[in-house]
Amino acid sequence: MKGSGSVRLRGKTWSYRVGLGKMKIDGKRKQIEGSGFRTQKEAVKAMHEILAQYHKTGEYVDNKKITFQQNSEEFIQVESSATRAYATILRYESIYRNHLQNEFGPLYLYQIDSKRIQTFLHEKSSKYSESFVKSLYKAFNVLFSYAYRNKVIKVNPMDDVAPPPDPRHRSDVVIYSAQEREKIQERIESTNVKSAYYIGLNTGVRVSECFALRWSDIDFEKRTVRIDKQLRFQDKKWCFTPLKTRNSYRTIDVSAPFVQYLTELKKAQEAAALVYGTSYQKTNVVWDRRLRHQDDPLEIDDFINIKQNGKMMTSDSEKFMAKIIKQDCDIYFKFHNLRHTYATLLAESGVSPRYAQEQLGHAKMEFTLRYYTHLTESMKNTAMNLLSAKISLPHGDTDEEADTE
Repeated sequence: MKGSGSVRLRGKTWSYRVGLGKMKIDGKRKQIEGSGFRTQKEAVKAMHEILAQYHKTGEYVDNKKITFQQNSEEFIQVESSATRAYATILRYESIYRNHLQNEFGPLYLYQIDSKRIQTFLHEKSSKYSESFVKSLYKAFNVLFSYAYRNKVIKVNPMDDVAPPPDPRHRSDVVIYSAQEREKIQERIESTNVKSAYYIGLNTGVRVSECFALRWSDIDFEKRTVRIDKQLRFQDKKWCFTPLKTRNSYRTIDVSAPFVQYLTELKKAQEAAALVYGTSYQKTNVVWDRRLRHQDDPLEIDDFINIKQNGKMMTSDSEKFMAKIIKQDCDIYFKFHNLRHTYATLLAESGVSPRYAQEQLGHAKMEFTLRYYTHLTESMKNTAMNLLSAKISLPHGDTDEEADTE
C-alpha cells in the first residue's frame, strides 16, 4: 500500500499535498491538499494524520458537512426503523428532542469532540439519575457510530468518552424483610393489586411482564409461568410489546403453594363474573406490537390482573401500591424491589446462580451474582449447617486419651 506526501511554504503559511494511490471505494487515485497552517510542524502533523488513516484502512475519509440533527433524523427514520424495536425508536426520539437537539443539533458532527460530550454528560449527572445519564451515553454512541460507519466523520469522538457507571452493577439492592412483607400483605389484602404483588414476589417478573400475564400463560400441571411479552403504554394506548432481551423470554418454575393461590384466584374471578352479570367486562382491548411494524388490536378475555368487574389493570397500579404502602406501612415500595426480594430468597435457598439467572431472565450472569455476593445471616447459617452435616468430628473429652510426646 503506497501513500506519500510533502509540505511546502506558500507565502506566509504552510501547506501539504498527499498522494494516496487508488481508493478502495471507486478505484480512482486520490490527492489531498491542505493549506493555511501557521507552522511547518502543523502542516506535517496534518499530513501524517491523513497518511496514518490511509495506511490503517486503505482509504481516506474526509469530514462531511452533516449536522448532528441531519444525522440523528436519518438514523431514526432510516436505520432504527429497520433494526430497532418500536419502544427503542420512541426513546431515541424523546432523548434527541428533549436533551440533545438544542445543544448539538445545528453543529456539524466534526465540530463535536469527546471533551464537549463528556462535559455535557457530567452536567446532566447532577440533575438526572445514573440510569438516565447512561441512556444519554448510549444515544450518543449509537448516533456517532452510525455516522462513522457511513464515513461521514474521520474519527468517532465516543472512542474517548468515558462511559458513566451502570447502576445495575451496584450491589445495593432493596429487599423486603419477612416483617415488611407481612405488613404490606396485610395492607393490600382488600385491594385489587394484591394479585400483582404476589405474582411479583413469587416469580420475580418485571412490572411490565406482570401486567401482561394471561391465564393461558400458566401451566398448572407443570407449575410454570410463561413470559413472552410485556404490557407498555405507547401512543396513548396499551400494547403488547417484545421483551427487553432474548434472555427475558423464559419459562419460570413456581411453587405448589403459589399454584394453589392462582387456582383460587381464577375461581374467585369466575365467581365475580357471575355476580356482576352483564356489567362484567369480559374483554379488554390492547394493541399487539410484538412483531416489527405490527399494530393490531386484540381483545383479551383472560388477563390475570383485573378488577372485580373484569377491567384490566396496568403498571399504573404501581403508583397506587406505593402510595398506600408508604402511607399506612411507612415502607418505600417499588415493584422492582419484589424482583430483588425474590432473587435474594433464591440465593438464600441455595439454588445455583445459573438457575437463578434463567428464572430472572438476566442477560448477564454478573447481574444475578449481585444477590450472591451479599451474604445474609441465613445464607451463612445454611452453609455452616451443610458443612457440619458433611464433616464428622470426635466427641467427648479427648485430653485424657491424647498421646503425649
